[in-house]
Amino acid sequence: MGVLYTVLRPIVATTYKYYFRKIHIVGRDKIPTDKPLLISCNHPMAFTEATMMAVYLKRPLYFLARGDVFDTKFRWALEETNQLPIYRFRDGFSNMRRNSESFERVYQALVDKKVIMIFSEGKTDIRKRLLNIQKGTARLAFGAWEEKGVEDLEVLPIGVNYADGTRFRSDVMVQIGDPIPVKPYLAQYEDNKVDAIKTLTQDIQEAMMPLVIHLDNIEMEPLANAGFEVLDERSQITSWPILDEDDSRFRREKRLADLINQGVIANESDLKRYLESIEFPDEKVFMIERLLKLLLLTLTSPLALMGWLLNVIPFHLTKYIANKKVTQIEFLIPVWLGLIIIIYPLYLLLLLILGFMTVGWLSMALIFLPPLLGYFCIIWKEDLEKALIWKKASDIQLNISES
Repeated sequence: MGVLYTVLRPIVATTYKYYFRKIHIVGRDKIPTDKPLLISCNHPMAFTEATMMAVYLKRPLYFLARGDVFDTKFRWALEETNQLPIYRFRDGFSNMRRNSESFERVYQALVDKKVIMIFSEGKTDIRKRLLNIQKGTARLAFGAWEEKGVEDLEVLPIGVNYADGTRFRSDVMVQIGDPIPVKPYLAQYEDNKVDAIKTLTQDIQEAMMPLVIHLDNIEMEPLANAGFEVLDERSQITSWPILDEDDSRFRREKRLADLINQGVIANESDLKRYLESIEFPDEKVFMIERLLKLLLLTLTSPLALMGWLLNVIPFHLTKYIANKKVTQIEFLIPVWLGLIIIIYPLYLLLLLILGFMTVGWLSMALIFLPPLLGYFCIIWKEDLEKALIWKKASDIQLNISES
């Protein structure tokens, strides 16, 4: 495992706990601990899925990445974060021949019972759907057996679902499915390689579909998102613990997406009737609790304001740079988070230097204030919004807009 991989894991994990309100990871107990593994994952948002799995799954991961990005002076960083280059036809025939070396490294990693992560859709798409699984995952699985005799390999399906991948402090829901042993497919592969690859690919697709909030007609996504937003508001999800194994939000949104796919919910009126049919808690039950919370929020507002003032510069500076430099929406948030990981420590270092020049060694203790008060400000704002947005079910307003 690369040194940079080890160093970055806690840093990225902490960054994600600031960026996402909730990180739901369900099914980590299904991950084999002593077998070679191919993780088949969907790919809605650039390199976010890879880094998230790297920091929240216990076993170290190795990744297949676009070969063209390795032809830079930063190749060492890619290799130190366990990434292996895979070249495509568009990269030229001479580069395609270099894949044999990469495949050899992948197969050897599987012989050593390591975990390889592959994005089986073959491209990035932030919209709420699962694309067709490409045959590369199956080819790798059979290649490991054909070249190295790896028989105990399993394919682990994982679905990553963002409530709103472009919005700060939204939720992410990770569903881990049951491993698919490759061994039962080997006899078919010996008899007919093409059919075996097709069969395993179809089975991976079927295993991943229940793990992804999928819309058959992507034009229905604005309607679905409006329903998801109302369900989130009414659920009153707490921000703590940030990382948990609760799949209730995923099941609610998966159910709504399935109803849309079945045609039961076809328009705004259908959606509103469905939402009104759900038994939400009555507002009166929570009135006293809300009033007490508003009082507490009022008393602690100076701390929230201080947290905002101490963090507004790096927050908006990194966001501004990302918005100026990134044109493809799937890469916006990953780039922004990468900038935060680089710029925020530099910002804290600058504060430390200025503090040391004014208050001396006391600045060593004060340096923890910006991140702590910044997180307090985030939670304070979210609690305020929860206390103010509560509506009766009959007053639900749908916010439907084209994304």
